[in-house]
Amino acid sequence: MNLTITLDDADSDRETRSLCEWLADTPTLRADVSLRAAAPRADRMGLAFDAVQLIVDSAFQLSSLAIAIDGWRRAYAARPKMTVERGGVRVTFATADTDGARSILRALEELERAAGPGDAEGDAGQGDGS
Repeated sequence: MNLTITLDDADSDRETRSLCEWLADTPTLRADVSLRAAAPRADRMGLAFDAVQLIVDSAFQLSSLAIAIDGWRRAYAARPKMTVERGGVRVTFATADTDGARSILRALEELERAAGPGDAEGDAGQGDGS
């Protein structure tokens, strides 16, 4: 399952890098985690990043992802608004969301249902294993 996480209110890519490192260092989350390069801008030198991309091998990893995201949001004082996207379907977590991992998990599960088992990002063929 391919997921993209963007931090909508971030002033720089520092927050995006922090989230990527946090997710990559979470031992219970078995996912390929990488940064997505932002489009070049004339007013900025060097490479910037605008999103974290994840490839999660199963829906069972969604609970680990929800706990990891909640942990990062609690540890990171700025708590920028976060959008998670899969197959063109988006869910957004507001900065004041206090329900934590439970609300994040519900939103990720809804994202999984809405995008379906074979979304436009190449998840076809990752069926139920039967």
